[in-house]
Amino acid sequence: MNRLISLLRLPTREKTLFAEAVAFLFYAKLLLFVLPFKDCIKQFKILPPVSVPVDLNEAQVIGRAISRANKLAFWKNRCLVSSFAARLMLSRRNIASVLYLGLRFENDTQLKMNAHAWLMVGELLVTPKGSDGYKEIFRF
Repeated sequence: MNRLISLLRLPTREKTLFAEAVAFLFYAKLLLFVLPFKDCIKQFKILPPVSVPVDLNEAQVIGRAISRANKLAFWKNRCLVSSFAARLMLSRRNIASVLYLGLRFENDTQLKMNAHAWLMVGELLVTPKGSDGYKEIFRF
């Protein structure tokens, strides 16, 4: 209940971004559930890195909206869903970003591994990178 009250107290722009984040989280979850991964990544338009300064404040606000929506969504979102949703929101605003996929092996053995996804705009983490130790295996 407290989360809902704090959501209602947000400025209108942040409420709008929250609603957009919920919609994109659901879309990303559905996309990953229905399509093979190689077809999912075709949904993203690749924006070339530009030399003009990027609005990092906008990227930070989108990251907060994704985080809020994750807390209030009734379905479970993993890092890949959050990163996809944030990437879609940023590309709507023509903000170039890089989505990273990484692996980490548990206890220095090859038997158990964890995968993680995170999104960056320049040096800003839009979705959390998580703990150290993830080795980047793919980026787009």
